Amino acid sequence: MTAYTVSAILEGYRVEETIHAVSIHHAIKIMKAKYGNSARNIYVLN
Repeated sequence: MTAYTVSAILEGYRVEETIHAVSIHHAIKIMKAKYGNSARNIYVLN
């Protein structure tokens, strides 16, 4: 597993979080599962 820095807008604030995932798409899915519909504009910094 690789550590990815995932960025998203949560309640108007840009949040960056390190997530361990298999791929970039998996990291985005984990972020969506964690924050649900409140997360917007999710992308991975590498």
